[in-house]
Amino acid sequence: MDDWDTAAQAAEQRGDLHKAIELVGSVAECYSRDPYLHNAHLWHLDLLARAGRLDELASLGESDVHARRRLDRALRDMDRDT
Repeated sequence: MDDWDTAAQAAEQRGDLHKAIELVGSVAECYSRDPYLHNAHLWHLDLLARAGRLDELASLGESDVHARRRLDRALRDMDRDT
């Protein structure tokens, strides 16, 4: 595990989603050849949704299918999927 990963997990566990988003977002790569970095991308999107930062997800979703899917799921979970 890298230092950013350990720090992001610690931030997430203590409820500091904004710090976790900052850390994970700094390395996240959609469709990276490195599956570790692609997983970081998916984690980043999940953190954004959990933090209620749906505007950022929507902005990313303009060009990122994973962000669109995560936004759709977040809206569905909030009964706002129309």
